[in-house]
Amino acid sequence: MVTVVVFLLAFVGAASSELPHRRRCDPERGQETPTLCSNYINILHLDDVQTKLEENQMLLRERIEVMEGRTRLQLDSANGNISALERLVMNVSNAQKDLERMASQTEMELRDAKTKLEEQEVDIASLKREVGDLVKHGERVGGNISEIEERLDTTETQLRERDEKLEALESETGAAFNATQKLLNLYKKELSHLNAAARELEVKVEALLDPREMQLEANLTEIQNDSEEPRTEEGELSVKRLTAEVKVKVAFSATTLESNDTFTGPGTNSTNNILIYNRVFTNVGFAYNCKTGIFTARLKGVYHFSFMTFGYNGHTSGAVLVKNRHYQVSTWEFSGSDNSDTTSNTVILELNVGETVNVILWKGGKIHKSVFSGFLIFPTL
Repeated sequence: MVTVVVFLLAFVGAASSELPHRRRCDPERGQETPTLCSNYINILHLDDVQTKLEENQMLLRERIEVMEGRTRLQLDSANGNISALERLVMNVSNAQKDLERMASQTEMELRDAKTKLEEQEVDIASLKREVGDLVKHGERVGGNISEIEERLDTTETQLRERDEKLEALESETGAAFNATQKLLNLYKKELSHLNAAARELEVKVEALLDPREMQLEANLTEIQNDSEEPRTEEGELSVKRLTAEVKVKVAFSATTLESNDTFTGPGTNSTNNILIYNRVFTNVGFAYNCKTGIFTARLKGVYHFSFMTFGYNGHTSGAVLVKNRHYQVSTWEFSGSDNSDTTSNTVILELNVGETVNVILWKGGKIHKSVFSGFLIFPTL
């Protein structure tokens, strides 16, 4: 269509040209052969036709431009509609996927709801049975309700009385705890005094041994100087005994390591749970072994031994002094209401060379602090 219009416009443009100025032509009589004047009239007619054609051409061009503008608008609108249609199709596809997903989820939720509903129906049926049982039980025990209420009142009264007793007991316990703390402080002071006494005893033993040693040396010298005759057997033994007394000194004192939260024990074997006193104050003669806790006599003689233990009421405390693994003397404190316990004992034993003395815990016993001391009183033959 556009091609035909363009062709017509080109044809009309080519045919159009400016005509000479119109002139007037005298009328002629009718005749078959055209004359110059008749041709001129025809030319004028063609010129009018050409003018009309040009006007029509202008109108046609305007219409074509209007049509082209409308066509472009329609194309733009169509393109916009196509894009919108594509977006609409995509939205519809996404919406369809969402609907499918929602349908699947709804179906799963519906199945879960049905399952829960079935479970709830079972629970409801069970509750109905329980309610029925309770109703029957209530009918059976309905006559005993007043008795139950009386028992509850009695129980409540007893509970109040127990609460009052507990409050009183708490007050008494607090007071007992304060008293126990004071007692514990006194025991600690006593333990300190015992340690100091052990050290003072060591000094006194040394002070007693030194003059005795000097006296023995003087006696030995006097015996040797007074007799030039051969010595009898009794005299020889006397000289040997005096010589041993002069040469040998035995004394020791040791304690267990002390800590605020350290305990020794509990004992697991009543004959082999040896207390090891690994902090040594004195060990004259080196008869005490701080690694084994055992005193071994290196000289036959009479010995003095003492021991002390300090523990708390949560465990059995106390200890046993044994000679060659045999019980000699002991102390004992069982767990009780008091906060702490201190025990002590003393013994004098005659020992041969190689015999041993040590301290052991009672089976299940547990102590916090202990001191073990001993010294040679005099040697024997």
